[in-house]
Amino acid sequence: MKTTVVGSYPVVKKEREELIDKIKKIFGLYDEFEYSIEIAVRDQVTAGVEIISDGQVRGDMIEIFTKNLYGFEDKRVINRVEFIKPITLKDLIFAKRVAKKIDSKVEVKGIITGPCTIAYSVRDEFYSNKEELILDLARALRKEVEHLVRETNYIQIDEPILSTGIVDFDIAKRAIDIITKDLNVFFAMHVCGSIYNIIDELNEFNVSLLDHEFASNKKNLEVLDRIKKKVGFGCVNTKSKKVESVEEIKEIIKEGLEILKNNEFLSNNLHENVYIDPDCGMRLLSRDVAFKKLKNMVLAAKSI
Repeated sequence: MKTTVVGSYPVVKKEREELIDKIKKIFGLYDEFEYSIEIAVRDQVTAGVEIISDGQVRGDMIEIFTKNLYGFEDKRVINRVEFIKPITLKDLIFAKRVAKKIDSKVEVKGIITGPCTIAYSVRDEFYSNKEELILDLARALRKEVEHLVRETNYIQIDEPILSTGIVDFDIAKRAIDIITKDLNVFFAMHVCGSIYNIIDELNEFNVSLLDHEFASNKKNLEVLDRIKKKVGFGCVNTKSKKVESVEEIKEIIKEGLEILKNNEFLSNNLHENVYIDPDCGMRLLSRDVAFKKLKNMVLAAKSI
């Protein structure tokens, strides 16, 4: 089973500036977040994770896009949303460069926040309805993804809003289809929260993998036998500062695999169809706790 992450990692800042940093500042070349990206990448690779992220260190999952798409002022929509230039590409390329120096086999995934989650997290002062906003966001994000797929074979779309029940699934599916259609890469969709009542709808999205939390939301285990996509199996509780032991993580993975043996779509090759990861992003944890959780997760996955 491959190991991966959901995305975010604790932000670590340099304790003091080096001479090279001061020189870069003079020429306007200094990027205060590169150090955090490097730490996130090194920690993930050192922990043994096979498909990593850049750490998503530049801000929250909404702001990073609203600050860089045309049509937004802060988190207010004041004009038609349009793509301007790549938003996450630079960090993806930098993360790849750092990762490959440590382990050439490591993959770095591209991650975007989904159009529905962005649309329901901002104040709309321009569009007449949510559908128009969501679909324009999808078109803008499609252009972002078209840049990312030149650098990675893995793209993750974060749509946590789907578990709340407030989104029209027909519109959500259309939006995701705009982003994913005819692109020959591996698409995953991360939806945290309870999926107990929405799994049938999630199965209809045009993605290869559905990623959910199972450590902090055990009821989600009950629908594992009904998932018709590859599974991102969240097995580490990212809401808790407690570092789960390897044995504790193994137990929940085994529990999930037992249920998946009854899944007619996935049971023929569980080791290919199940990806092991934390429940959600790790941004709010300390670096030490986040690293130890990832390390134990990898050890647990490898021991099964």
